[in-house]
Amino acid sequence: MYITIESYAAATGTSEATASRRLKGVAYRIPYRERGRRYYHLAAAVQTIKAKEIDSGAVKALTESARDLFGHDMHVEPEASPLARAFAEWLPSKAMRDRLLAAQNAFVMGVGDSRMCTPTIVRNLPPLRELFALCPPVMAWVLTGGTPPDAQGLAPAFAVSNNCAALNHHTNMQEAA
Repeated sequence: MYITIESYAAATGTSEATASRRLKGVAYRIPYRERGRRYYHLAAAVQTIKAKEIDSGAVKALTESARDLFGHDMHVEPEASPLARAFAEWLPSKAMRDRLLAAQNAFVMGVGDSRMCTPTIVRNLPPLRELFALCPPVMAWVLTGGTPPDAQGLAPAFAVSNNCAALNHHTNMQEAA
């Protein structure tokens, strides 16, 4: 899920110049045919919102304005592990942290109860569980509440679509050690 400087400014009630300044160090993507328009990952952008803006509903507004750039809700970029950790550590309310924990626990249970519970997947459960925080329906629920996504139902598909990235991450970690 990605946002623009314009949607950030609208959600936080700031100017586009302020939004641009806050998002200056945040990695962005420029999709093909977007004429240079920058899109920032929602999980990174929310971490730059000020406390008073959070209290006034900026997180919900920004989440509602976010969109999937690539048309595949299940895949999360392999480089996103540090972002997933930072997002989980940033969550400003106990309710958000509780929702994330519930989703991650449901993910583990969903993988364990499925036919996808293979040694290859099980070996990579920790990084997959961590990345599950960035799955769009999960991230939206963690940030805004409401009706929870079917995390157990999403878990097998998410584990399969992201296991290659987790395997590469796992291999890289072993080589680094």
